[in-house]
Amino acid sequence: MKQRGMRTLWSILLALGLVASTLSASPANAAQALGDFYNSTNVHEVYLTIDAASVDNLNKTPKDYTAARVEFKTANGSSSGQISIGLRLKGSTSLEKLSGRPSFKLKFNWKDLKGNRFLGLKAMTLNALTQDTSMIHEAAAYRLFNAMGIPASKTGYAKVFINGTLKGFYLNVETPDDIFLSKRFADPTQHLYEAQAFKDLMFGNDSGGETTGRFTVDEGWKTTPNKLDLKKLIEVANINSPAAWWTAMNKYTNRSLLIKQFAVENFIGHWDSYSGPIINNHFWRSNDKGVFTMIPWGVDQTFGENRQTPALGDDYFFAMDAPEVGYPWVMQSHKKPAIPRGLLFQRCLSYKPCKTEYLTNLKLVSAKATSSNLVGFMTNTAKLVAPFSSDNAKLEQTRSINWLKTQQTKVTALMKKYGIK
Repeated sequence: MKQRGMRTLWSILLALGLVASTLSASPANAAQALGDFYNSTNVHEVYLTIDAASVDNLNKTPKDYTAARVEFKTANGSSSGQISIGLRLKGSTSLEKLSGRPSFKLKFNWKDLKGNRFLGLKAMTLNALTQDTSMIHEAAAYRLFNAMGIPASKTGYAKVFINGTLKGFYLNVETPDDIFLSKRFADPTQHLYEAQAFKDLMFGNDSGGETTGRFTVDEGWKTTPNKLDLKKLIEVANINSPAAWWTAMNKYTNRSLLIKQFAVENFIGHWDSYSGPIINNHFWRSNDKGVFTMIPWGVDQTFGENRQTPALGDDYFFAMDAPEVGYPWVMQSHKKPAIPRGLLFQRCLSYKPCKTEYLTNLKLVSAKATSSNLVGFMTNTAKLVAPFSSDNAKLEQTRSINWLKTQQTKVTALMKKYGIK
């Protein structure tokens, strides 16, 4: 009884502490809104406080969350106050040590903080822009995806400090999770699958559990602890008859949105996407009826940036209508100039109704880039990040804008080639 009483008292004190924390934080962040953090017209500040034990944890196991605190300051000086969070490093090929300039994942509802939110968010992603020399590619790419009606992240720029020292200039990317999904979809989500590079919709790739296998489950496993919906998607992807495949794709995917996403990926030169040769950087979201929608991710190496060569300001283009293409490092990794692209995109190109719809959408994307003034957005964003841009970054910004204009002429030529009016 004595121990039970102590646990009860501790629970009451903990609850009171959480209430006090929430109340004390409210006046500080009352003037803050998500729009302060997800727009590309100003720069906010992120102050991470990491104690010695957590620094050691991040150095030993960078992908595991550890305790930290964060304070957000908006461009107008409003502060969130100190917020307890879970913190880990982010990246695969781009993963850097804490002593460098790594990307970060912040979790507001980590461990004992279950239920905690910041302006309704459970998580936040801070990209270090290590694979985006221009510092504007991601913001522009996500903007175009959203303009085309594709569920994609919003972005904002931040100066990130660690224990009071400026770490660098970052992109705050909206995290695809159940909060994100609830804003983008009206129907219930069954699963959110995160894909791995080169792991396509092949038989057997539905194996594993929540955190294992070719596709891991970011959302939905607790309610539906199986991958039966993914298994069905793989079956559909591999139907032999083109006409039957086309019909089944309309039943088990948001087919029109998927083809539109292929068009945006190709238009922005996103070779590190599903429709690119790496078959990477995408999520599959299924609803409660097993219908899938693809969500784009990792759009930093876009707009023709060629980081493989030592030359500055050189372009990289790939064919928008070919089932096999290259990418900047393809000769080093595969010893040949081109490799197959994502299965669904290959099948789309080989089936006339799908190819025609894809090409028509490619024309629409190019038109949307003009009507939404994407060049103006990139130009203004380049001005915003200018104080944090090196000479190479400024060169890459100019090259990217010119690349976009050239890409539009290539789309026009492609429409003429296929007689798309």
